[in-house]
Amino acid sequence: MVDLTISQNFLKDPELVRRLVSKVGISKGDTVLDIGAGEGIISEVLLETGASVIAVEPDGSLFLKLKQRFSGRPDIQLVDKDFLNYPLPSGPYKVFSNIPFSVTSAIVNKLLFVGNPPRESFLVIQQEAANRFMGKGEGYLFSLLTRPFFDTSVLYKFKRDDFIPKPSVDSVMLGVRKRSQPLIKHDLRTMYEDFICYVVGQQKPTLKLRLKKIFTAVQYYRISEDLGFSTEATVKNLTFTQWLMLFEKYISLVDASKKSETVGSYENYRKNILRTGKISKTKIHR
Repeated sequence: MVDLTISQNFLKDPELVRRLVSKVGISKGDTVLDIGAGEGIISEVLLETGASVIAVEPDGSLFLKLKQRFSGRPDIQLVDKDFLNYPLPSGPYKVFSNIPFSVTSAIVNKLLFVGNPPRESFLVIQQEAANRFMGKGEGYLFSLLTRPFFDTSVLYKFKRDDFIPKPSVDSVMLGVRKRSQPLIKHDLRTMYEDFICYVVGQQKPTLKLRLKKIFTAVQYYRISEDLGFSTEATVKNLTFTQWLMLFEKYISLVDASKKSETVGSYENYRKNILRTGKISKTKIHR
């Protein structure tokens, strides 16, 4: 079990939390998950909006404070459990949470990849982690997998003095919204995920070499011309739109026997995440 109290820095100003909750539009009728609720400063503000709150806090002493603070409140459910072992709600819900920095990747991966994802998530996380989730550095693969289905942006930049204890890193509020119309059709999602993980996961310097078992040489040169990228491009040279178009070429041009090359690539990526707790350790040649 992961200790969710490790490296947790709590927001100390309720007024700041109120401004942020108002900014993201949480309101009456919403069900909102507060992960690592601490002493309840965020849960308290969420309840003021008329939302129903699920507050998850595994630390015994902090959970006792939550019980005392919200005694007799029917609009909040208190959960004394590690969030990583807690089943996500089955109905529509949102997340507004200052999650423990030490398990950021594991929490975000669970929210987006396991079971029923939230309609919207508003997460206080390290700036570095937010950059990765939006596709920079090690997060490139993660971004390609999530971007067709979720829209991600930084909504607020915190001061270090906003927290207690004061962190040694910069923090932001990351907004992750589920797209109402995904950019990849639902019945093609598994194929897309396998294709992306297969291509990005290979340790080869050029896209041409990574796609050698998928497209013929003639197909590859024609595709590079049609989509507007160099024949010697690396995976990081392609825009997100070019990746979507490349996948469309894969769907239309590649027969079933060659498509079998990619099957299971996404599952292998997921197993690696669960084992390491990281977004991606894939080295990508620039």
